[in-house]
Amino acid sequence: MIPNIPEPIRNLLREIGEVGGEGTYLVGGSVRDLLLKRSNLDIDIVVETDAIRVAKAMQHQWNGTLDMHPQFGTATVTPANPNLPKIDFVTARCETYETAGALPIVARGTLREDLHRRDFTINALAMRLDKSAFGTIVDNTGGLEDLEKGVIRVLHRRSFMDDPTRIFRACRYAGRYGFRLANADVPLIQEARSVLAQLSGERIRNEIDRIFLEENAPRILQRLAELGVYDTIFTEWKISPDFASDFQMAQRAIAWASAYLTDDEFRSELVRWMAFFGVHTPIYQIEALSFRLVLPHQLRRLVSPAQAENHQVSLEKVTHAAFEKLGFPLSQHVSIEHQNGKWLIVDADVSTPTGTTYVCGESSLFGVETPLTTYKQLKKGLTSLKKPVKPSEIYRLLKPYPIEASVIASEDETVPQWKRENIKDYLLVLRKVQPFITGQDLIQLGKKPSRAFKTQLWELFAAQLDGEINNKEEAHSRLRTFV
Repeated sequence: MIPNIPEPIRNLLREIGEVGGEGTYLVGGSVRDLLLKRSNLDIDIVVETDAIRVAKAMQHQWNGTLDMHPQFGTATVTPANPNLPKIDFVTARCETYETAGALPIVARGTLREDLHRRDFTINALAMRLDKSAFGTIVDNTGGLEDLEKGVIRVLHRRSFMDDPTRIFRACRYAGRYGFRLANADVPLIQEARSVLAQLSGERIRNEIDRIFLEENAPRILQRLAELGVYDTIFTEWKISPDFASDFQMAQRAIAWASAYLTDDEFRSELVRWMAFFGVHTPIYQIEALSFRLVLPHQLRRLVSPAQAENHQVSLEKVTHAAFEKLGFPLSQHVSIEHQNGKWLIVDADVSTPTGTTYVCGESSLFGVETPLTTYKQLKKGLTSLKKPVKPSEIYRLLKPYPIEASVIASEDETVPQWKRENIKDYLLVLRKVQPFITGQDLIQLGKKPSRAFKTQLWELFAAQLDGEINNKEEAHSRLRTFV
């Protein structure tokens, strides 16, 4: 029996056991973390008979809410008492994989089958909840021994082939608990890398996003690099050598934004990915990875179907000749992969410092635009700032960038302190300043929109930011001096 289970959880589990009776178990990570004396509010219950029946009874007993999925034999109960966690109930099941890397086919099964479908031995533990044997640990895979020795081990040789995302999870658990991968599992990971390359971008991105939330994220991500994971996903992708310090910078940036930018829609996941790519990853690689992993991006049309037809070019297949005709010649250092229903073309031309990423589909050619390149671009732009700097110069430099890029730059200790202070002044004050004179004001004065029109608006606003104009009347006076 697991000692020292917190009393509220122990009482809750006893109640479930009394209703579910024999064949009702606490399983997986809940058991693991109770044995490790770590907090875990994910309570997973497996019932060998009918989980829906038990969930309905518990919902009534706890006066809670019930979310059922009868077709899968699963349900979630949220007790009315806010101090109790929600509980997931699952009817015991087994899984089979038709092909490597495919999602599993699920059917009803026994507890033994349910435990054997799990990823690692330390997650294949169960605790009986029935009254006659409450607290008895069920271990059919050697999970207790691996937990004691600090080892992450899969349950069978095809485990990583069946589900290559387990490679990420193995490293995540090892980093979280200070464990090591079983020696015999490392060759199995290498064998599964070919299947890993075929995974959808969403599945890969989701696993990396989960790692970002771990305290030891830099070590976990470095271990994946040692296993050759990144180069498998995208040729020549290497993580930043400065990621450990960049990750701490990202954490500081997120904490600062949480405290001071409470009225803004701040996307902390963008900050983590910006730090992950760092300043060492070429822009064309960031663009390609944003498309491959379905990270935030937009496709900018470069060639329409009509334009391709005018050049007598078909974009159904990617060829050097077709791109030459369209005015986008490709070098010999080009890779072409079918991803997300389109062709991803990455031209890592060694004769240029940037390289180029294209996406081809729907008889069109696209470029990739992503906010994840902006931190790298902004950091380069910051080098142009010289003392003394005017507020309008800071505003003009930072305005085109998303606030996430500016926030991370404000916590980048490789950026001079005076520049970081100016960035925070922009974030807290300058970007919220409203101009005394707007375009509508100029139109009412009889001025027509033009390049000069935009120039005058900016000159007035810059003077306002720099304290040369303090109210609308002074702005009108300055406007009258313009020819």
